[in-house]
Amino acid sequence: MNSFRFAFVLSALITLSGCASLLNTQNTAPTDAEVNSNSAEEDGTYQDFSVEQDTLYDLLVAEIASQRNQFDITLVNYIHQAQVTRDPAVILRAINAAQIAKDGEAIKELAMLWLEEDENSIAAHQLLGYQYALDKDYTQAMFHTSEILRLGGNTSVEALAINSAQESEEGKQALLTLYKDLFEQYPESWEVQYSIALVQRNLKQCDEAIANLDAVLKVQPRFQQAAIVKANCLNESGKKQEALEYSADAFDDFPDNNAIGRLYASLLIEREQTEDAANVFAQLIEYYPESPSLKLSYALLLLEINKPEEAIVVFEQLKNYPAHKNDANYYLGRYSEEQEQLEEALNYFKAVSPGTHYNSSVERQAYILTKLDRQDEAIELLASLRKEQPNNEVRLWLIEYKLLNTFEQRDAALESLDKGIADHPNDEQLVYARAMHYEGDDRLEEMEADLRHLIDQNPNNAIALNALGYTLADRTDRLEEAAQLIGKALVLKPDNPAIMDSMGWVLFRLGKAEEALQLLGAAYLKYPDGEVAAHLGEALWSLDKKDQARTVWSNSLRQQPDHKVLIETLQRLAPEMLEPNTDSKDSTTNSAEDQPEPELETNSES
Repeated sequence: MNSFRFAFVLSALITLSGCASLLNTQNTAPTDAEVNSNSAEEDGTYQDFSVEQDTLYDLLVAEIASQRNQFDITLVNYIHQAQVTRDPAVILRAINAAQIAKDGEAIKELAMLWLEEDENSIAAHQLLGYQYALDKDYTQAMFHTSEILRLGGNTSVEALAINSAQESEEGKQALLTLYKDLFEQYPESWEVQYSIALVQRNLKQCDEAIANLDAVLKVQPRFQQAAIVKANCLNESGKKQEALEYSADAFDDFPDNNAIGRLYASLLIEREQTEDAANVFAQLIEYYPESPSLKLSYALLLLEINKPEEAIVVFEQLKNYPAHKNDANYYLGRYSEEQEQLEEALNYFKAVSPGTHYNSSVERQAYILTKLDRQDEAIELLASLRKEQPNNEVRLWLIEYKLLNTFEQRDAALESLDKGIADHPNDEQLVYARAMHYEGDDRLEEMEADLRHLIDQNPNNAIALNALGYTLADRTDRLEEAAQLIGKALVLKPDNPAIMDSMGWVLFRLGKAEEALQLLGAAYLKYPDGEVAAHLGEALWSLDKKDQARTVWSNSLRQQPDHKVLIETLQRLAPEMLEPNTDSKDSTTNSAEDQPEPELETNSES
């Protein structure tokens, strides 16, 4: 088909599209039969179509189908005519139809057809490179990337590398090999070298990645993304000081770079240099004055460095951003509560709508009302919210339980759980909370019944298995049964320090102190809680490693001077450590009212 005739066809299509749009607005769009009938009437006779007329007919049908959102018909007609005419303009139109239909195979087939007509078509290679990348056919994707580079076209060389984080180790290695092969072809391409560094970072080959990034930055010193990746590589490889220093320099060079600034600030926060971190956020806000996420981080840091007046100003600004209104009201409420401005805090918490911080705000409201001797109002609030929000009912029952339990109304707290479980008999959170409540009241039979119910529901419930096993190991002589339960939990969650501690404790109770010591030591390194310290110290003590036991206990006592299990252990084995002149720092026991958010869990689950 010559260009003149094709131009005529396109003109006809444009005219038809306009007519179809007009007809659609008048609700008189013609049917396929009407289109054919009208065409026949103009000539007065039916004739065989020529190739050109066939093409025109197919293209007209394709456009009419497109107007009616019948894209499958549009695509079939365009693909057919692309193959018949091999005209780049028809091929491109067919590709557009395939993209609308999200038919990747058709896109590849048409792009290959395009290359048969024009082997140097950069656009065709770009289409194929992108499509093969979606298919994870990285060999083909890299081939077309290479062709684009050869032809001097533009391409996102690093696209495959950026997405490699989700690949398997094998996939990443294969991709790295392909990039290295590409770099051998184009050794001057800093984009390819940068891509290699990205894949190396995702393979945790940080030193190699940093070496490539340094080479890239030598050629492109203002390439900010490479600086970001290098700073992250330093941080991820454990070179914290180097990461901090490099981030500081990079932030000086690129003070308007949000990513570099945030990374630098986070490294400062890790080192508890919160005032410096706040200054970084203040500088970033100068460049991004309308960024609510920056303002939120800045306001929280201002509270941290004891600049509440400045923080409140920023939080008040955040209330004007719908996405961060809840954040602002919640943190303003927490600050007011800390300042004992309870009525003001209540108003802030009430302003938090369902979404971020909502349940925590409801919990704070209930707690404050109870503290103000308005507990009936708190219970009524939770009851009314349960009626309004049936999907949130379980969480609201748990809030009520925590509230009552915090204020040492254990009978009322248990009654609350019973009501919740009556409505939700198989809810794991409610049943587990009641089991732990029973354990605290020495009602072990009821506790076991609830935990058995959870295990019957889900035999792989590691939390319930461990809780029951630990309680049997700690409070009964059913040690073999306890070991089996905890052993199953440990298989399910081998790195959970609470389960490791439970297994260590049951081994100790079985007289296997040496075996117990390994697990208890590992658990303590992961989670240096007072109960784990008590168990580890007792195992060391039994093995006549009393100095080591005292060191563990002493360190834990400094951090948790009122820990019940730790105190009981010391009273039995080393009461002198509890004397006033011991190493532990002074501490006063907090009342229930000073502990607004007690944990539902015990060591059995934590």
